[in-house]
Amino acid sequence: MLPFFINFSAQTTANQLQSMIMGKLDKRRKGVFGPPMGKKSVIFVDDVNMPALEKYGAQPPIELIRQYFDHEMWYDLKDTTKMNLQDLIIVGAMGPPGGGRNPVSSRFIRHFLITSMLDFDDDTLTRIFTNIISHYFKTESFPPEFHLVGNQIVQATLTVYKAAIDNLLPTPAKSHYVFNLRDFSRVILGVLLIKPSSVENKRTMIKLWTHEVYRVFNDRLTDDADREWLFKQSKEIVNNCFKDKFDDVFENLKGGGGSKSYPMI
Repeated sequence: MLPFFINFSAQTTANQLQSMIMGKLDKRRKGVFGPPMGKKSVIFVDDVNMPALEKYGAQPPIELIRQYFDHEMWYDLKDTTKMNLQDLIIVGAMGPPGGGRNPVSSRFIRHFLITSMLDFDDDTLTRIFTNIISHYFKTESFPPEFHLVGNQIVQATLTVYKAAIDNLLPTPAKSHYVFNLRDFSRVILGVLLIKPSSVENKRTMIKLWTHEVYRVFNDRLTDDADREWLFKQSKEIVNNCFKDKFDDVFENLKGGGGSKSYPMI
């Protein structure tokens, strides 16, 4: 098996898709293309339903894949000669329609064996990541009072993660605004890189958590309005989840003249 990964976006075109796939195939004989003889190529397509709709409501990259399923051939982009394709296995993944994702046609879906997975509920996420943090704190011999901070870190991360999913929606111009459990995990694992010798007090952990949230979420944002939204969310979460005042935690970052404005964290 020869794996090949493709990520669709709103800007993906049928010609781009065909060029990417044909670039990975060998010419077996005249008019016949495929992976090296005796092998099969597994093509994984992520975000299948992200391509933008054309004038008549179709998604050209998806229609190109459907053409392969139906006829096992494409046409050469230069001279329109017929190209037969062999030994390709196509696997896809997509999220529910909405926020830049589009419904896909039943003519396309009928070619797949469909498996769906529900999101974890809040209690499950809390249990998973609380156990991860608790194990790390015990292994690294953190003081007992930091175990409560670990629970607060999980709740704070869960709050910002869910808020980002609800408010920072993907659009054709922001197709990368897609947040999943990898982002939740990156925040937690980033916090767990710290050693007990580097922790002065609880506020050190709050600062570290805020830094990780900005590293994972803020670095993906493309306009000032979204960055301002995340700053306000972070400030509110520090106040509510960590039971501390954001302005006091980041006293050293305040702007001059006593104003409560901060440079980029």
